Amino acid sequence: MARILQVLTRLAVRGVPRHVLDLSAGLLARGHQVEIIAGRSEPGEGSLWEEAERRQLPAIYLPALQRAVSPSADTAAFVGLYQKIRRTRPDLVHTHISKAGVLGRLAARLAGVPVVVHTYHGQVEELEGASLKSRLLRGGEKLAARRTDALIAVSGETAAGLEALGLGASHQYRVIRNGIDLEYFTPDLDAAPAVVPGSPLLGAIASLTPEKGLDLLLGALGSLAPRYPQLGLCVVGDGPLRGELEAQARGLGLEARVHFAGNVADVRPYLQAFDLLVVPSRREGQGRVLMEAMAMGRPVVAARVGGIPELVHHGHNGWLVPPEDPAALGQAIAALLDDAGLRTALAQEGRRGAEREFGLEQMVTQVEQLYLELSAGSRQP
Repeated sequence: MARILQVLTRLAVRGVPRHVLDLSAGLLARGHQVEIIAGRSEPGEGSLWEEAERRQLPAIYLPALQRAVSPSADTAAFVGLYQKIRRTRPDLVHTHISKAGVLGRLAARLAGVPVVVHTYHGQVEELEGASLKSRLLRGGEKLAARRTDALIAVSGETAAGLEALGLGASHQYRVIRNGIDLEYFTPDLDAAPAVVPGSPLLGAIASLTPEKGLDLLLGALGSLAPRYPQLGLCVVGDGPLRGELEAQARGLGLEARVHFAGNVADVRPYLQAFDLLVVPSRREGQGRVLMEAMAMGRPVVAARVGGIPELVHHGHNGWLVPPEDPAALGQAIAALLDDAGLRTALAQEGRRGAEREFGLEQMVTQVEQLYLELSAGSRQP
């Protein structure tokens, strides 16, 4: 069995850290030795360190590893990663998120790790554009990609977009969707739904950051309010835009309709309570929350961005709308709220699709097979 080190920038309450915990637990259950190393979260992001401990996942805190660019902190993080890798000598290093991805891969190669893998969980906005910062970040990613044995992308759209930026070559990419525990996210959950005002009730589960487009959802809600006097919205998650979003809700006269739940340990009671899950993202690598909602038999409406159309097939297992269009989003929400039969049909097909395609074991098997393939290749003379 392999000794594997998973490296990510921070264990915040977000989709990528949850994916790393799930993947690590699956690999441990198959007999591999797995450690996780991560750095500091940002204010309002929450923490998954307690969850890692509860799941008995070995995790090491490296405080110098952080999202913000800092020459001194980044140097200290690189040294810390290199020393850790040299001391424990893993057979494989698998990195996630841009900062940890660049520093972790370069440190792993310098330390002589036989196999290095990186997962792109979506396109990184900072890599695009002509600014000095973007050019420097692209340069770092290109350098790291040349020292990587395989690049996993969570969607075909993600792989194509990153390759177009010159990050890696086509033969390096493998598309492996994230997976979720279908026994955990089940329509038959034996728990009471969360008590949240609003009937019908819209739901959003996201970090409160610009790319998640929650300001667009509030705009759509404003147009729907006169038509649906009791309509409510519950926003699960936290982040730097919370104050701005709360102010926007007040400015639209929606403060009584919008409930900000913050970060929660278990999203399932909220998913149970939602009549419709809305994902209005501006950017999205895949959309883990869509998988969770569909697995629990909840209808979904989402923006047609990133890897979302690879999960949500319009009119079949969900509803897609153009991005950056609150009017279209509002019209789609209204159409679904007015047609209970359509919502039921979409939800049922979403659950069937989740059972076929979104299983955690399926994802762990694909990643493990890639590890074994690369490890066998590294041992050839």
